[in-house]
Amino acid sequence: MKKIKKVGLIVKRTPEARETARQIASFLRDCGVGVVYDAECARDIGAEGCEIEAMEVDLYLVLGGDGMILKAAARGAGSRAPILGFNFGTTGFLTEAGPGEWRPVLEEVLSGSGVVEERSKLSVMVSGEKAGEALNEAVVASGSPVKMLHLEVYVDGDLAQSLRSDGVIVATPTGSTAYSMSAGGPILDPRTRALVITPVCPFSSSARSIVVPDDLAVEIRVVNAKESALLVIDGQKVLTLRPEERVTVRRSRRTVRLLKLREDFYARIRERL
Repeated sequence: MKKIKKVGLIVKRTPEARETARQIASFLRDCGVGVVYDAECARDIGAEGCEIEAMEVDLYLVLGGDGMILKAAARGAGSRAPILGFNFGTTGFLTEAGPGEWRPVLEEVLSGSGVVEERSKLSVMVSGEKAGEALNEAVVASGSPVKMLHLEVYVDGDLAQSLRSDGVIVATPTGSTAYSMSAGGPILDPRTRALVITPVCPFSSSARSIVVPDDLAVEIRVVNAKESALLVIDGQKVLTLRPEERVTVRRSRRTVRLLKLREDFYARIRERL
C-alpha cells in the first residue's frame, strides 16, 4: 500500500455517519492527509466536495453498508485506488470495521498496514449493447411479483438450464454472499475464478445453482416474451427488457480494489453470516 496523501470520503446520509465523517476528516488533516467529501455529503454539511467520478485520491473511505460500497464502485471508486469500508449498515460483509473502530483502523492504514484485494466485476450487455458493470451480481427478474418467467440460460453458447422461476442471478465470488446466497446459492471464496448462476424461486425442485469458469459468457433469454422482465445490476440500476432481448454476462476487464487489514475470509463468514 503506497503512502496515503489524500482520502475521498463517501458517506451514508445518516446523522451518525455524517458526524463520524467530520471526526475522520479532522483526524486525517491532523495527520497531514488531504480530504475530499463526496458531493452529496459536502452539500449536507456545508463543506467542499466533488463527484465520486472526479475524485483523485489514494484511498476511498466508505461510511455505510455494502449498498454504499456497491454504489461507490458503480461510480468509479475502487478502480484507481482501493476502498476501505466502515459499516453503518446491517451485515456489512464488504466493510472492514464498525463505526467505533475507525481511529485504530486508520492508524494502522496510515502506518502502511493492509493488503489490497482485487475483486472481479461483471460486464453486462443487452442485445449487444453495454448496460453496465456489477461487483456483486446481475439479475433478470419478473416485472410482476406473481408471474414466473420462462428462462433459458446458455453457458458459452450451450443450453445449461431451461426453467420457470421468478428470475435468475449471475454473481461474482464477491456477490456469492449476497442475493445469490439468499436464493440458495453456494458461497465462493473471492479468489475463485468463477461465476455462480442461481435460479430465484424455481418451479422445479431440480433447478440448482451452477458454478462456471468466469472466462465463459452467460446468456439469459426470456422465452415468454409477453411477460415483463427486468434487469437489475448490483441493485443500483434497473432496466426493462423488451421482447426478444438477450442479456449477456461475462467477466469484466475492470476490477474493484478493496483494502483489507485481515485476510481471513472464513472468519468473516463465521462472524457475519
